[in-house]
Amino acid sequence: MRRILAGLVLAVSAAASLTPASAADDITSRYVHGGGPSCDDWSVLARVTEKFSYQDRHIGGEGIEIASLDNIHQYDPRLERGLVTRRFCTATASLSNGRKTNVAYLIEGPWLATDSLGWHVESCVVGHDPWRVYDTNCRSLRP
Repeated sequence: MRRILAGLVLAVSAAASLTPASAADDITSRYVHGGGPSCDDWSVLARVTEKFSYQDRHIGGEGIEIASLDNIHQYDPRLERGLVTRRFCTATASLSNGRKTNVAYLIEGPWLATDSLGWHVESCVVGHDPWRVYDTNCRSLRP
């Protein structure tokens, strides 16, 4: 597995060296040095909201949705270094039933330094994880 990953990283690096210098610098700064979407990126927040909505429709059945996400906080990204960038985030969710609760979410990616393989978001709304998939109070999505 490591040989495959090393080969893919080497291939991407070689391809980046064939692009103009400014594009290669952009790729390096965005992906190798922990780039990708931030905790408050609209597409990340949309994925958190969509996942909760899907879960409520198919599992919970309470008929509630996330109305807004506020107080967005990112833990220090230097805590997690490796082949894949991981950003641990929290926010306060205002639900359609008028209640507020905490949300923990994790952004992983971009995978192997390419846009085509993208990034992934895992999220958990405290009090709405009936099978404790993410442990008590969404603990597994926190650093």
